Amino acid sequence: MKTKEMTANEAVVEKKSGKIGTYLVNGLLILLILVGIFCSFTAFVTKSGSGVPSLFGVRPFSVQTGSMEPTFYAGDLIVDTTVKDYDSLKVGDVITFWTVIQGERALNTHRIIAIEDCGTYLSFTTQGDNNTMEDALTVHQSEIVGMYKFRIPRVGSFLDFLQTSKGFLIVIVIPCALFFIYELINFFKALFAFQAEKVRLQYQAPQAPQQSAAPAGRTDFVPAVETPRDG
Repeated sequence: MKTKEMTANEAVVEKKSGKIGTYLVNGLLILLILVGIFCSFTAFVTKSGSGVPSLFGVRPFSVQTGSMEPTFYAGDLIVDTTVKDYDSLKVGDVITFWTVIQGERALNTHRIIAIEDCGTYLSFTTQGDNNTMEDALTVHQSEIVGMYKFRIPRVGSFLDFLQTSKGFLIVIVIPCALFFIYELINFFKALFAFQAEKVRLQYQAPQAPQQSAAPAGRTDFVPAVETPRDG
């Protein structure tokens, strides 16, 4: 009796463990899908007029240098929001803008140290917090992409790796393929278990009437009791 109870308890524990494992695997898959979507967003989404990916005015950037330390560091992910009114910008704000670095057009994120009203537009002088000199080129308001809001430490390096072919393969493609194989195995296990149970029920069904029927050649009856006659 104890053995049967122990077997039943073990089956319950095993079933619960299986469910927990399934939840963990499904959670991991969802996380990988979300990461893949985010990477696709930062790399491939339709670009706005500024040439930078944007979703509802929010723009993520991966920091490549340490010019703004200690505000944020190389490898961090920073998040900017769209600047709708350039007049709202003030000295001390950190902005992301297009500029020319080593002869190439590139994005830069530095702090505003001076603003000049040029009549029809504003011109901004910027400098990195970790730099000793201001930037050589001023920033026309039309070159501003966004204003810095917050950072996520080290995530930028991870996303940079994911956007490489090797990174995307290791972190996204291979785990998703393994999950697909895992679910395929579970599907066939469930299918085989269902078929086995179906065969078992089909085998037992014809046996039931024979077990309940009386043996052939036997008649169960209650003998009549003859009432003695007087005289």
